[in-house]
Amino acid sequence: MAAMSLKPDILFATRVLAVQPHPDDNEIGAGALIARLRDMGREVRYVTVTDGSMGTMDARLVPGELARLRRAEADAAAAVLGVTENRHLGHRDLLDSPMHGLRAELMTEIGLYRPDFVLTCDPWLPYESHPDHRAVGLAVAEAVSFLQFPHVPGAPQSLTPQPAVAFYGTAQPNARIAAGAYWQRKWQALGEHRTQFSPEALMQLTSFVESMSLGDDGFFEAFKVLHPFFLHFNPAAVLA
Repeated sequence: MAAMSLKPDILFATRVLAVQPHPDDNEIGAGALIARLRDMGREVRYVTVTDGSMGTMDARLVPGELARLRRAEADAAAAVLGVTENRHLGHRDLLDSPMHGLRAELMTEIGLYRPDFVLTCDPWLPYESHPDHRAVGLAVAEAVSFLQFPHVPGAPQSLTPQPAVAFYGTAQPNARIAAGAYWQRKWQALGEHRTQFSPEALMQLTSFVESMSLGDDGFFEAFKVLHPFFLHFNPAAVLA
């Protein structure tokens, strides 16, 4: 039990599965960490859950075309950070929430990849209005929690160790990871999402994120890191 209470350190992970609701969420939440892990020789695989087809204010850009563009942008952004594997699950942006079957899909992904950590958005962020963020973060937590129950749909056929979870976009971080030189790589990757961010919009996003992410030693990214022990019936997770 004492070992379970320890906070896992994602910088010691050898294999990370980064599950994002939309094609740009991993970069916004953890781009510097992902680049750092890849430069350390660690394996990182993306899973992009939705097609991003609702993410435009331009009525002339039809959803099918936007989905095609965003898929290419997501792969290009991942490559900037050193990630070459991006599994696109193809759920319809916004329209498929709640995402039936997603937990089983993610259990299958975890069983095949066997990561030490799963990285995703925090579904318990106060005032989070986007159902895709809530659905994906919760599905990740459920998938990790139920991984070792063989009768749950999607559970691996062979025993698979439960990975730790690191939630980005969280209001209750328990880990701050210095971005260092990888801060610029994060924004270079985000620059690949041209359908989402004009130069002016990217500048505004950069300004906002930097205002929230500057510590005494420079920029950082914040995470809620939890051992799977804290993902069920454990009020101590708030304080972990």
